[in-house]
Amino acid sequence: MYKIKYEDETFAVWLVPEGKRISLWKEKEPIFVCGRLMEPKFLSSIIGRETAMAPAVALDCSRAWEDFKGKPYIFLKKSKERFVPGMVLLGLTSQERSRLNQFEEIDTVREMDQVTLRIGEREIQGISFFKR
Repeated sequence: MYKIKYEDETFAVWLVPEGKRISLWKEKEPIFVCGRLMEPKFLSSIIGRETAMAPAVALDCSRAWEDFKGKPYIFLKKSKERFVPGMVLLGLTSQERSRLNQFEEIDTVREMDQVTLRIGEREIQGISFFKR
């Protein structure tokens, strides 16, 4: 079960699992996801628990289906003046990040790169998974 948090000055909204405390703006390296990883139950099946998350937009990005070695994938790509809606994952441990990297097939299909994110009225830097 999640609690909904809201911040008046930035119009930011985020979801926090019951009993947890997460600061939206103190995250060192927020991870932006789109697609099935935005769904809390699916995400928890990958990383092993519910985690805090915030609705966000990845700026100067687009999303596209492409085949990689005969298998279809959705890829995030850099695209000026476009954006992709998704979620920012908050409070992940290094083990959970490793599980996420394994799921995203880092170093074979995708690579991590910096991305500018908008959460509410505020822009922050984060990382996401892009086509290799």
